Amino acid sequence: MLIRRAFFYWQFPAAVILPAWILVGWGVFAATGWQILGLIVGVMMLTVGMLATAGLIFARKDVRAEKCVSWLDVALLTVLHGLVISVGFFTPATAVLGSLSVVALIALFWSGIVQLVVETRKRVRSALAGFEAQAHAQSSRLQAPPRSTRIDGEYIVIETSADGRTPPRI
Repeated sequence: MLIRRAFFYWQFPAAVILPAWILVGWGVFAATGWQILGLIVGVMMLTVGMLATAGLIFARKDVRAEKCVSWLDVALLTVLHGLVISVGFFTPATAVLGSLSVVALIALFWSGIVQLVVETRKRVRSALAGFEAQAHAQSSRLQAPPRSTRIDGEYIVIETSADGRTPPRI
């Protein structure tokens, strides 16, 4: 629970701190020319993607109520954060690590969507079951006793045609 709660509080600051680490790492490990412009665009997209996934995780009512993320979120966030940190060192494997971090971010995004849909579906079904139970209880209280057939008078019978096209006979 402590780890899951720590990731709950860390995911929004991480969306700013980890991309900033990539910029700092660029200055320390690989400062060369105009490639920084492409890196800045990539870092901005990473920030937006991490904020979007954090928002999807935060959108789940269970996450907000418990103030902790799921274990699947912890695993995917750990992989993503590890990859982003490793990209900041700018080793020869940086291109592969950057590609893997994009894959991890996409996996985290779709995992967040699936978990949000499943959790919302459960809440809606339980709410509908509650409404149905209330309606059933209400209708059983208001239900009138069954009526018996009247035998005490004259009845008027109106005959109609079976096909509905020809007018009835009077």
